[in-house]
Amino acid sequence: VGLFAGSLAVLGDGIDSATDVIISIVMIFTARIMNRPPSKKYVFGYEKAEGIATKILSLVIFYAGMQMLLSSVANIFSDATKEVPSAIYVTVFSIIGKLLLALYQYKQGKRIDSSLLTANAINMRNDVIISSGVLVGLVFTFIFKLPILDSITGLIISLFIIKSSVSIFIDSNVELMDGVKDVNVYNLSLIH
Repeated sequence: VGLFAGSLAVLGDGIDSATDVIISIVMIFTARIMNRPPSKKYVFGYEKAEGIATKILSLVIFYAGMQMLLSSVANIFSDATKEVPSAIYVTVFSIIGKLLLALYQYKQGKRIDSSLLTANAINMRNDVIISSGVLVGLVFTFIFKLPILDSITGLIISLFIIKSSVSIFIDSNVELMDGVKDVNVYNLSLIH
């Protein structure tokens, strides 16, 4: 719909959604690896596969964000026409679906203590914010007849996607390096 409507913001939202499909496939594959029993080569098991998969997913998200950033900058200087109303309906539908999926994944991620599922839920939550930004951009583009607003919205979305990917990448370091996320636990033990 983003291509048909000529909306870079909706196209970017679609690219972000496509990365979610890739993430889901990687999550399924990773869960199978993690459930393997320890072997001679991996005597402590395969739990670190989750951290490695999270790292890979952050790179996929970063790539999508960079592609969106480059497209947004190029589109700011383009005179392409946009069919905004059709894009608005699709974006509203997308927001509802993503919100429901984000809530479910976050709840399940916390329930089974999965950093991969929780990271994906956070990514989905970001998708809701992104889609909401797209919707606002589309409405303003339609009302004010300023197609550049769609490109600017796409640019902002791309920066948000890049920021999310960097955050997920950095957070996965703690698990891979057997670190502690909350170092304040050390301060509490010194007091007692």
